[in-house]
Amino acid sequence: MKKLSLLAAICLTMNALNGMSQTTDAWPWDFPMSTGEQLTDGELILAPYTYYKVAIDDKEDLKRKGLIFYKTKLETAGSEKSVVNYMEDYELPNTLIIGLPEGATAKKGDILLTWWQSGSGMKRAIVRDDSNPAEPKVDYLDMDMRLDNDGTISGLAERNANEQLKPNSFIVLRDGEWAPGAQVACKNERDEWNAATLIKATKDKVLVSGFSSRLSVYPKDDCRLIPMSDEDMKAGDTVWCVWVGTYQSGYTVDKVDKERGRVWVTDSRGNHKILSILEVTKVLD
Repeated sequence: MKKLSLLAAICLTMNALNGMSQTTDAWPWDFPMSTGEQLTDGELILAPYTYYKVAIDDKEDLKRKGLIFYKTKLETAGSEKSVVNYMEDYELPNTLIIGLPEGATAKKGDILLTWWQSGSGMKRAIVRDDSNPAEPKVDYLDMDMRLDNDGTISGLAERNANEQLKPNSFIVLRDGEWAPGAQVACKNERDEWNAATLIKATKDKVLVSGFSSRLSVYPKDDCRLIPMSDEDMKAGDTVWCVWVGTYQSGYTVDKVDKERGRVWVTDSRGNHKILSILEVTKVLD
């Protein structure tokens, strides 16, 4: 009887552990689920509404899950969570929802938060043509641009250059504002500057999307906003550039294209790259 009782106890323990392994924390970040977002029923939003629901349904660790923000419509706004739809209606924490207010206009040179409108996924873009301020034509900054051996420019950014945005589909980003879409550098435990896109900020913390679209929380004091302009960079300047998710020093500026929001740089090994202005900075010196 004692052996049977011991076996039963082991089985119960294993079942309990299995049950624990099949649960997931729907909000694992040390950050508020809402930061007072002003959301409106039916408005266009950017949110990881597909990836979040799949992760919850599959009981995945959200801290290890890439959460890509896509465009969708908000069903019903709430104070802490709001209803979105992915195969069915469900609640998504407001902190993971970026509203796209109606009536936005932009001028040439503005940096916008939007999505890849002939594809998918949240993107920053620079306005090239503001002849229709409500539907500007843009070049996407969060796409690769390459310089081929024959001197021609290629890459996804080049193939999608000068794309016209739909009305009510973007937010104009401003230098110095801790707003969704801002580019930030955050100090990690190895004293490196992680490159990331700001999702939300409070007085003392930030929630960011970093390498592989994973969300992380940092103390605000450990982060710096990367300017949305060219920082008056010129050929010959030494700068920090993003490489595999972190800003690294020792690059030299070869050329700055203000209209396209691109900087040509050379690393210490003589390799040439074309990066977005959000990936190149002097503010980390």
